[in-house]
Amino acid sequence: MCGAKHVTSYILLFCLFAPVSHAQSSLSAFLSQEVSLADWGLTDPSQIGHISVSILNKKEGKELIIRDIRRQRPVVREPVGPRGRVPSFEKDLFLVSNFDQGNTNRLGGYFSGFAKSPSQAAVAIGKAPDSTPALVFSYRRINPGFAGFWVHLFDFKEPPAARIFLDTTPFTYLTFSIRGEKGGEELLLQAVDRVWEKKEDSLAVGDVASFLPSGRIDGKWQQAWIPFTKLPAGIDRKELASLVFIVKRTGSGRVFVKDLAFTKKRGVQIPGPKKAKHLVRPLKKALWLWETEKIVANPIAQQRLITFCKSQGVTDLFLQIPYKAKKEKGKWAILWDSSKFRPLIAELHGADTKVHALDGEPRFALKEWHGRVIATIQSIIQYNRDVAPQERFDGIRYDIEPYLIPGFAGVRKEAILNQYLSLLKSSQSLAGKANITFGVDIPFWLDGRNKFYEPTAEIKGRPVSELIIDIVDNIGIMDYRTQAYGADGVIAHAYSELQYAAKRNKKVFVGLETVELPDETILEFGSLGSGSHILVKRLDGKRARLYWIPVGDWDRFIIDPKFSHDAVMLGQTDATFIPSTKISFAKKDLKDLEVVIQQTKSELQNFSSFYGFAIHSYESFRPWLERHIHQR
Repeated sequence: MCGAKHVTSYILLFCLFAPVSHAQSSLSAFLSQEVSLADWGLTDPSQIGHISVSILNKKEGKELIIRDIRRQRPVVREPVGPRGRVPSFEKDLFLVSNFDQGNTNRLGGYFSGFAKSPSQAAVAIGKAPDSTPALVFSYRRINPGFAGFWVHLFDFKEPPAARIFLDTTPFTYLTFSIRGEKGGEELLLQAVDRVWEKKEDSLAVGDVASFLPSGRIDGKWQQAWIPFTKLPAGIDRKELASLVFIVKRTGSGRVFVKDLAFTKKRGVQIPGPKKAKHLVRPLKKALWLWETEKIVANPIAQQRLITFCKSQGVTDLFLQIPYKAKKEKGKWAILWDSSKFRPLIAELHGADTKVHALDGEPRFALKEWHGRVIATIQSIIQYNRDVAPQERFDGIRYDIEPYLIPGFAGVRKEAILNQYLSLLKSSQSLAGKANITFGVDIPFWLDGRNKFYEPTAEIKGRPVSELIIDIVDNIGIMDYRTQAYGADGVIAHAYSELQYAAKRNKKVFVGLETVELPDETILEFGSLGSGSHILVKRLDGKRARLYWIPVGDWDRFIIDPKFSHDAVMLGQTDATFIPSTKISFAKKDLKDLEVVIQQTKSELQNFSSFYGFAIHSYESFRPWLERHIHQR
């Protein structure tokens, strides 16, 4: 929740008397990246009006990553006129959700916890202490932070112009059942309509306790009845967007909510949940392993790997193949010592673990590198022909990540993706003829939209994730989140891929991360902005260098007029902090991982395409797991 941001117009001023050497030494102190202007459809730095970057806070220092460069910031189209709709309902009741299953309610709305550090908040579908299915809100509020959760009454993933909000005019009451874990928990209820949603703010309705029979949240279920006369005057009942619950005082606890509904009169009987049918079946458990050379060179490390796979029930191991590639007379030669792999693969098979030959680099997506990839696949196929059945690879797997190619987010995106898809088709054809499973790893956001609601990666109107699924035997979704539920959780990010893969009879591994990652801050810059700055300096007719100048450093940054001739300055307009704990379990407890896996299984297991989980990676997961098991 935040108010309007104060912005100030900045004019780039240059000192006429500063020596050139001072300018260069000043610039060298700042994080920078060189860019090709053509990658972004530009011919001159003066054309740049919008830049987005990431600042990675690594242990060895900060790193600057260029995310987006444009002529101007895209404008998100807002709706014209009322955008509310009365839902279809029976008799005197519209039931939003029993909160017994599912990641969204009957209006397509998600739920999510929110908190400001050092406070914490999390929301999931689970069970209350009496085993009743419910929305479970866990919190720890520490001053000066805050904590709470919201329930959307619309699908916020739709662009603003397409969003449909809830018209509540036929109803008289909002109702839900609530209880605390211990009793005495205090929550404030707030409401949001379309206008306040745009402001990212809400208006107070009242203490939840004031709408309960006992006048307080107890350790037993009570039904709250909130008459719409209690809604603040600033809320438009024809465009209700969200309900927000905020923890009133410091402390930690859990609160449970069920049977959220809108009714035409008080006392309407709320129907309970129907018994859900869950498909119970065994799931696969995969591991990525990258430092293969260390394993094959050390018999003790090999036995540790085999023992670990057996004890953890690892069914699939994605094992990187260390090799040397040489290009002679236009052809690639792939050299690797296969003799080291034969006994290892045989023992892994003895531990009921299938082995997939793993490789991948971003540049492999480009046409000039396809020959190397094809030659590598051919070498693996030949290896399988030369060895005994128990020593053969079961699959081939590529983790190429073409979006890491510089300029991918610019005008080259479609060309890069088309080259990547062409490679996958050739690779699948080779592997298929050799009766070897072929799979690839993709990020969860390939079928998503950016903050401007533009498709992240589409070709001819189709998400690239679907085009990839069409080609390969299976995918691994790099679904790197540490919560299962909510719009930004594991379940939501895997849902559409699983849905499409089920139609195509393909398999999906849901990947989770245990590698320790840096915190990240995403910054946006424009002609109007304050705080830190981006300086864009032309290098020549094709290249420019971007310098990030943090807050406070600009005041002492002086540059020569000769240097400033081809420079553009943009000020910071937005900042989003992404803690590493949102992406990786490295700093989480084992229980956190177990809970997310169990919650994800409960929601996704009915998809025939859901093959199991993949953990990234053996090098981080094994010591992390052993440490936590030792602590128990």
